Amino acid sequence: MTTPLADVLAAVPTLNDPGEPFSFAAEGDTIVGTWDIVKATSLYPDEITSIDKDYRITVSFDVDKGTFDFNELHTETAGSVDADGAGFEKSFFSGKSTRKEFSFELGGVNKTDDGVSMAPVTYSFSTKRIKEPLFTYLEQHGWHRKKGFLSGLFNR
Repeated sequence: MTTPLADVLAAVPTLNDPGEPFSFAAEGDTIVGTWDIVKATSLYPDEITSIDKDYRITVSFDVDKGTFDFNELHTETAGSVDADGAGFEKSFFSGKSTRKEFSFELGGVNKTDDGVSMAPVTYSFSTKRIKEPLFTYLEQHGWHRKKGFLSGLFNR
């Protein structure tokens, strides 16, 4: 038996772990998970670069069937300025995916949300890391993932 959606949504803040880089919130009749993966500007002697990567998962519900479905949005903005000019790139993906990333960048003075330092810009990201606690929570409350075409390809 499924826990009523209103009760599931009311308890969403209990999913938030201060030790994790992502958070969850109830928005209307959906659950939204967000992860500000990296936001940094690096200053080099002859170049300035910046990167901003974000991830968002939105879970919607079919109350009559006791199922949930989700959509993911990955966005990335990168830019650079040097003696030869400036470049800017923006990309996004919307749908279902499985992704794992790790990055380590040396050199330059780096400005991040943590401040300015000479420390390298490092980050890691995995869709499994944010989906697993969310999907487990929903399954513990009797909700099941909507079955559909290719759903087996994107288990987590």
